Parts: sequence; C-alpha cells; structure tokens
Amino acid sequence: MKKVILYIATSQDDFVADKDGGVGWLPQPDQGDVATGSHDFKTVLDRVDTIIMGSKSYKQILTFGDWAWPDKHSYILSSKKIDVPLPCITVTKKSPTELMQKIRSEGKQGKDIWLLGGAGVARSFEKEGLIDEILLSFIPKTLGEGIPLGLSYDGFELKNEETLANGMIQRAYLRKSA
Repeated sequence: MKKVILYIATSQDDFVADKDGGVGWLPQPDQGDVATGSHDFKTVLDRVDTIIMGSKSYKQILTFGDWAWPDKHSYILSSKKIDVPLPCITVTKKSPTELMQKIRSEGKQGKDIWLLGGAGVARSFEKEGLIDEILLSFIPKTLGEGIPLGLSYDGFELKNEETLANGMIQRAYLRKSA
C-alpha cells in the first residue's frame, strides 16, 4: 500500500513559513545550499508518484515558475475553486480520509505519496492518523514568529537523525506499530 510521507522543512523554532506565509528563508537549490543527506529532495521525489498539498502551498509553488512535477499527480485540498494549468493537478474538497480512500481505491500500487504541506494540511492528516512517515529538515534559522508546523510526534518513533555540514538536521520518524 502507498505510504503517506510528510516531507517538510521547518525553522529551528518549528515554523514552516514566516508571518506573511513566505518561504524565502529556506535554502535555495540554485545557491547550492540544499541538503544532500539521506533524505535529500531528489531521493524523496524518486519515491513518490502522488503529491498532496493545500491551496496556500500550491499558490506559493506557482510563484516559482513552471509546474515542477508534471509527471506526478497532484491533489490540491481547497474549499474554493482554483484554476489549474495541467491535467495532472486535481483540486478537491475531500477530507484527508476521503481523499486517501479515493487514492487507495483506484488500485494503483505505484509509488508513495508526498504530503507537501502546508502546516494545516499536515496537522489534518496527522489528526486523522494518515501519515506513515515524517521526513523533517530543521533549517538552522530562527524566525521567532510565523506559521508553526505544530505536530505531535506521540504516534511516531524517531528512526534516524543526521546533522549535515550546512548545519541542517534531518530527522526520520515512522508511525509506531499498533
């Protein structure tokens, strides 16, 4: 069965975005300061064929230029109508549980699912017990205020922690067995 992997970065003080919703403080790939640890972006991207995100994350990604993942099906959770530029993107009003039932009922074995975020979507999936794995990168910056990730890790077990040369800390958590 496809696993749901929350792959996300936070500041040292648990913020996924600044107070205005911006992510300009995150490492930039074109500046060569993105993590190359065991959970680097390319490795994780190769594991997934489906991406789930909220509408704010979707709009943020659109500001970066062309859609980066036309080869993966993306679901945008939104209660509002959103125009999408590609057939690989679906906007849905479904709850996290309803969406996962739909995806899993399609019977495609395929690869895993990247839960991109944002924080509200991540918390909703966590609350409904739908996250199987959390790959979390702590960026060595303190924002002081912003949008907190705010997860409870009670249902998860820390499997790996790695400190990279650039000061970033990567943690891998797996859902505890029942």
